[in-house]
Amino acid sequence: MSQVSSKPENFSIINSKQEGDKRLECLGTASNLSVNCQLPGTDFLKAQRLACIPYVSSVFRPLVKQTSVELDRQLSEPQREKKVKDLQKYGTIVEERSGSQANVAEKERESDVESSPSSSLRSLSWLNTRQSVTVCTMAVANLCSMIAFSCIAPFYPAEAKEKGLTDSQIGVIFGVFELVVCIASLILGKYMVYIGSKRMLISGLMITGIAAILFGFLKYLPSGTIFFVCSISVRMVEAIGDACFVTASFVISVKCFPAHISTVIGTLETFAGFGFTAGPMIGAALYDLGGFELPFLVLGATLLLVSFISCYLIENYKDEPSSEKKGMIGMLKVPMVWVILFAVVIYALSTSFLDPTLAEHLSSFKLSTTVVGFMFLLDAGIYTVTAPLWGVIYDKWRCAFSIMVFGAAVSAIALFLIGPAPFLNMEKQLSIIAISLCVLGVASGAFYIPTFQKCLEAVRDHNYEDSFETYAGVSGIFQSAFAFGSFIGPTVGGISVQWFGFAWTSATIGFLCIILVFVFYCHKFITQRVGM
Repeated sequence: MSQVSSKPENFSIINSKQEGDKRLECLGTASNLSVNCQLPGTDFLKAQRLACIPYVSSVFRPLVKQTSVELDRQLSEPQREKKVKDLQKYGTIVEERSGSQANVAEKERESDVESSPSSSLRSLSWLNTRQSVTVCTMAVANLCSMIAFSCIAPFYPAEAKEKGLTDSQIGVIFGVFELVVCIASLILGKYMVYIGSKRMLISGLMITGIAAILFGFLKYLPSGTIFFVCSISVRMVEAIGDACFVTASFVISVKCFPAHISTVIGTLETFAGFGFTAGPMIGAALYDLGGFELPFLVLGATLLLVSFISCYLIENYKDEPSSEKKGMIGMLKVPMVWVILFAVVIYALSTSFLDPTLAEHLSSFKLSTTVVGFMFLLDAGIYTVTAPLWGVIYDKWRCAFSIMVFGAAVSAIALFLIGPAPFLNMEKQLSIIAISLCVLGVASGAFYIPTFQKCLEAVRDHNYEDSFETYAGVSGIFQSAFAFGSFIGPTVGGISVQWFGFAWTSATIGFLCIILVFVFYCHKFITQRVGM
């Protein structure tokens, strides 16, 4: 006799052998149906079909054996064999299904592990030889290029004045470099797909090396206008070469290390920062050793050597044009791209404005030239050390928003204290300035290092192909924004310090960092509201 209830319950079978019949107590669930039954013999199969149970188990014996006991009595031989084979077949299917499900689950777990941050970090330590050589080559190129850019600071102004140039003309020679990089990066990013990333990288290194060597022979030119025009011309050519290989190096980083973009860029920034920091010292040492020509001959020859090595060590990539013709103009229609570019400009502005102004700001402390140089080293040196750390953190936790907000907010605090800002009513203290420069070095890396990959992700989210042309366009826009900030930092910053003082200029840039934090949150809020 069976009792049917509408309340779903668990299903179990208790097998007991008794004289004359077999008692089965069933509590089953299938399609919102449960069965309570006490059945003899062959009614077991009817109950099984009624409940549509996918699997039946007994704690006493295997399913085939427990049913075959009563089948011997109730069924004929052919019927019994058929039922047993059906049950065996069903059990095999169940095992195969559960086995395949286990395999799928195992593969999913392996996929999760492979894509996890810790695995991503481990995989970076297992770079193959080709990848290691690529990183080292680009790192050395960044190092030598930045040394060539910054090495002229200690001795060129004095040489230029001997050639009859004014302070404003010297300032133009220094500032034109970043202005040309700003314009050239946009053009190179657009046409890199036709030139080729490797070809552009090698060409950029060769152009920069040749320009550096030519700069060393400028002292033999006549004084006055000829020296001024030739200095600007060679500096502009050097800037074009720098824009070529820096823009190409970012694209190669994406192609070669798609899962570790921020880490690789952080590593390249470490070498670039070290070159920028150590450049004046190296330039001064070579100048004392061999005169005006030696720094440029050594650095130019090194860049040419790196360019020849790159021909054989850097891999050839397929730089195919994209099927979509949205281009760089389409990228500039993406709101998040403008947010990122604003962050890049603020970063470059907040660090570069110190170059022509910090020494004068520290003059009231009567410091030696060595100590002033050490104060410059605090900002650039700390940035150089911590830049790869921010890249690793971003690649591990994918927390660009938090890192960039932290960097912008802390940079604002540091800039307020360097002045100090007039509204703080604080005395200017050397110890506070030194600590603030260290903090600025840490924080500026936080909101700069994730920006390139975040910009790349923004255009991908707006249906740009994951193609070489997309990488080149983003790299061109990115480098242009950085160069623009580096250009207006010393020029506009210097004018502002002259008119309003260092404290208000530093505080104004700090307020720009706060505005950047506000822009980050506004964009995040709007994006969440509209569901973009």
